[in-house]
Amino acid sequence: MKVIVLGAGVIGVTTAYYLAKDGHEVIVIDQAPSSANGCSFANGGQLSYSHIDSWSNKSFLTEMFFGLFKPNSFITLNDFSNKNFYRWIYQFIKNSNPKIAIKNSLNLYKLSSLSSNLMEKILKEEPEIDNGKSFDYHRNGILHFYRHQKSFNNAIDSLEYFKKTNLSFEILNADQCIKKEPSLEKILFNKKLVGGIYFPNDASGDCYKFISKLEKICREKYSVKFIFNCEIKNILTNYKKITGINTENGVFVADKYVYALGAISDKLLKGIKINTSIYPVKGYSLSIKSTGKIMESNIALTDNENKIVYSKLGDILRIAGTIEMSGNSLSSQQKNLKFLHKIFNKTFDIDYKKNDYNEWCGSRPFRSNSMPLIGRIAELDNLYLNTGHGSLGWTNSLSSAKIISEIINHKTLDDFKFLQDEFIQIYNH
Repeated sequence: MKVIVLGAGVIGVTTAYYLAKDGHEVIVIDQAPSSANGCSFANGGQLSYSHIDSWSNKSFLTEMFFGLFKPNSFITLNDFSNKNFYRWIYQFIKNSNPKIAIKNSLNLYKLSSLSSNLMEKILKEEPEIDNGKSFDYHRNGILHFYRHQKSFNNAIDSLEYFKKTNLSFEILNADQCIKKEPSLEKILFNKKLVGGIYFPNDASGDCYKFISKLEKICREKYSVKFIFNCEIKNILTNYKKITGINTENGVFVADKYVYALGAISDKLLKGIKINTSIYPVKGYSLSIKSTGKIMESNIALTDNENKIVYSKLGDILRIAGTIEMSGNSLSSQQKNLKFLHKIFNKTFDIDYKKNDYNEWCGSRPFRSNSMPLIGRIAELDNLYLNTGHGSLGWTNSLSSAKIISEIINHKTLDDFKFLQDEFIQIYNH
């Protein structure tokens, strides 16, 4: 069977990998000059398999609200003329209902658990990846640290809902956090560290390097064809199925089509009456050349209160975070980059100069309930979606790709029936 995958980010390339491995003829189309040029390029690098809290929960909603009134905060809202922004916020508030939030979190955990297993499998089956060395992979866990006792207590309390799962974690006091990661001694000395929660099964790795390696495997081992620098103009349909992909290089035709593009390209789906309720939430990152002894344990770190993550990726320290809602604007705001610099300097003792770091921003495709769309559009027989992963695209890429390939192969996925619920009323005749 011939399958066209739209998008060459982490979701698109992993999707192509599993489809090609199943024996399908696969073509990947993207307007970028190479794979992983969007929000996969310089993300936080964390594989947060234990990150079971969806963004749409009461605690996070409260933090966002109060963050708006702080002069220097992790959140920026400036899309007030956009009706879609208000619809998304309204749905986000509705999905913050505790019962709904817990259900979504448990479902996200199912996706991430599968991804974790698939990562170990792909490392064994594809020797070219070199057991993760090719993308600075470390399975040393992630330490979530806290500066305020109230936030720490709330995080501990939230774990009560997940005791029935096999979620593994350790609750640490401040001194135990330092033993895990000595680089945090600055905030301990300044009495800004109260404790942490360590998730030993989590990991980190360079998403861009992983995709680059997997693209090469797809090309050389599974004969996947990648077409870059190719703008997709619109999706052609006869109202029963997709009949082709109209691009600046002509029309491409296949038996089945997988949409794996990000937030900015959502207009393509709206053009065929599909409303994914995806909103672009921009995030920022710094990539600093690591010159001092910092995060040598290769444990990734998460500063929950400031919504910042830290990952050691080879000789680079990746700092990522912030929430900017500015619609489809691609420009960066210095305010958010300054916030990352400020919190980093408050947290670690490391000197760096202008030439020692790179700044980056990218739009994450977020749905108001934090749940991705993975499945088939029933009304358009040969169109499949694998999109809307928000901040967990890297984390849940392998599970999402595997699931969509299984759906295309008409296999039953009892553990992931909840994904079907996300497809109710997204197609308008």
